[in-house]
Parts: sequence; C-alpha cells; structure tokens
Amino acid sequence: MAKLNPRQQEAVDYISGPLLVLAGAGSGKTSVITRKIAYLIETCGIKAHNIAAVTFTNKASREMKERVGTLVKGSATRGLTVSTFHNLGLNIIRKSTKPSALRKAFRYLMIRIPSHC
Repeated sequence: MAKLNPRQQEAVDYISGPLLVLAGAGSGKTSVITRKIAYLIETCGIKAHNIAAVTFTNKASREMKERVGTLVKGSATRGLTVSTFHNLGLNIIRKSTKPSALRKAFRYLMIRIPSHC
C-alpha cells in the first residue's frame, strides 16, 4: 500500500475523540479508515468487536473489510463491523428487539404503494 501523507497519518493516529474523514474521490479516505482500524486494533489494543465503520455502499463496505483483513492478520478482526448505514441500523434493531416484536414492527413499517402511483 502507498504511504500516507502527513494529514492522512494524522487522522490515523488521532485517538482523542470522534474523527470525520471528509475528502474528495480518490483522495485516500478508504486507506485512512482501514489503517485507522488496524491502528486501533494493533497499537491501541481495542478489540475489533468494539469498532464500527459506516459507509454508504455495500461495495465500499466489502472493500474496507478486505483491506483491514490484509493489514491485520489472524483472528484479531473477528467481530469488526463494517457496514452501510442501512445495514447497521437494521442489525441494531434485530439485536435489540425480540423476534416477535420485530415482525410486528416491520408489519407496520411496510407500506404498500398502489399500482396507480
């Protein structure tokens, strides 16, 4: 992998609070985020199951998981959450409700759109 520039490395090393990585296409955001995840696991000793990375597309989510897997070897990435906003929300709902309550909730959430619309 290519070396990070000073600002990217600063983002990887920053652990004093939340961090928003906002940059244009092709600027290395995915590299920064995946290296940050590896840094948190390997250097800071944070367990992967305590880390959640959220992105917009399933493709980006898969790519990020693959990249972290190449940076961190073995089972250290077990339990890591790399997901889209939608999948993360759905998984939180699934884990925090009883199956019967979930079925009832989804029944109310599903809206049938008439064919004339």
